[in-house]
Amino acid sequence: MTMRTKGKLYGVGVGPGDPELLTLKALRVIREAEIIAVPKTEGKTITALAVVQSVCDFSDKEILEVYMPMTREKTVLWENHRKGAAELTRRLAAGQTVAFLTLGDPSIYSTYIYLHKQVLEAGFQAELIAGVPSFCAVAARLNDSLCAGAEPLHIIPASYPGLAESLNWPGTKVLMKSGLAFAGVREYLKDSGLLSHSAMVERCGMDGEKVYPDLREADEKTSYFSIIVVKDKERKP
Repeated sequence: MTMRTKGKLYGVGVGPGDPELLTLKALRVIREAEIIAVPKTEGKTITALAVVQSVCDFSDKEILEVYMPMTREKTVLWENHRKGAAELTRRLAAGQTVAFLTLGDPSIYSTYIYLHKQVLEAGFQAELIAGVPSFCAVAARLNDSLCAGAEPLHIIPASYPGLAESLNWPGTKVLMKSGLAFAGVREYLKDSGLLSHSAMVERCGMDGEKVYPDLREADEKTSYFSIIVVKDKERKP
C-alpha cells in the first residue's frame, strides 16, 4: 500500500504521570505537532494531557479529544475506534501533524494502538514514540529491581482470567490496573502465600501517589492506577 505524503500521526508515550519522566524525543514531537490528540472517557480528566501541560505551551495548538469508552463490548469499542481514526485521518489528509498522547508506553496496554493500526491501514504514516512504562517507574519508587540474572518477568492485567494460575509462574509478576480488582487480587495472593512477597504503588508519579513496600499495609480501596509487583517466595534479596 502506498503511503500518502500528507500529515503524520505520532503515538506519544508520556510516561506514568511524572512530567520529569517525559523523554526528550516525546517533548520534541509534542512541540512540533500542530494538533494534540488525547483520549477522553466518561467524566474523566484527561490525565495524559495534564502530564504534558506543565512543561509545554499548547496555546497555539488544537486539542482534539478522542472518545475512548471504558467498556469491553467489542462492537462499541470498534465503532468508537473507527470514529476516532476517522477524526485523525481527516487532519492527516489536510497535511497536519498529530501527536496522540498516551500514558506510559503506547505499546503496552494502550487503547491508542487500535487507532494507530487503522490509520496505517488507511495509508497514512504513523509512528510510536516510546515512553517510560508505568511498571518501570513503580520499580524505581520501590527502590528494587523487577528481575535479575535469568529471572523471567511477567506483565499481567489484573483482570486476566487465569490470574490465580499465573501467580504460580516462576519469576516476578507485575499486575497491571489492579485497582478495580484489588480485593480479589489480594485474596489470590493471600491464598497463594504471596501476600508478604508483594508490593504496590498507587498513582505512581501522580498527585496522591501511595507506596506500599508491603501489600499487607495497603488500603482496602485503591486507585485504578495501581500496580502490584509479586516476587517469587524463593527470591533472594
